[in-house]
Amino acid sequence: MKGLLGVAAIGLAGLLLVGCGGVTAPVVPPTGVIFTSVKAPLDVQFNKTELGSKMGMASSTSILGFAFGDASTMAAARNGQLKVINAADYQTTSFLLGIYASYTTIVYGD
Repeated sequence: MKGLLGVAAIGLAGLLLVGCGGVTAPVVPPTGVIFTSVKAPLDVQFNKTELGSKMGMASSTSILGFAFGDASTMAAARNGQLKVINAADYQTTSFLLGIYASYTTIVYGD
């Protein structure tokens, strides 16, 4: 019985930790267990990228497993009053295995 409880506890911990690696992008910087604050590109077409004269940002946040916000590309473009998006980055911050986490989409264009 103790062995079964141990296996169940390990399985549950594994399921909970699977959600911690939620960022999937072309470039994924290293993340920390205690604290993470990184910025990276969302696109990989750097050959002739011109950022443009405007920038827009949109964010979402998670606190104790409750997530809220709109970090979509459309929201970022709307917030920066962009009609054309030339490039996109993201910034992510997390604290203590995701007790607090934020994700920001940053778009550049005109």
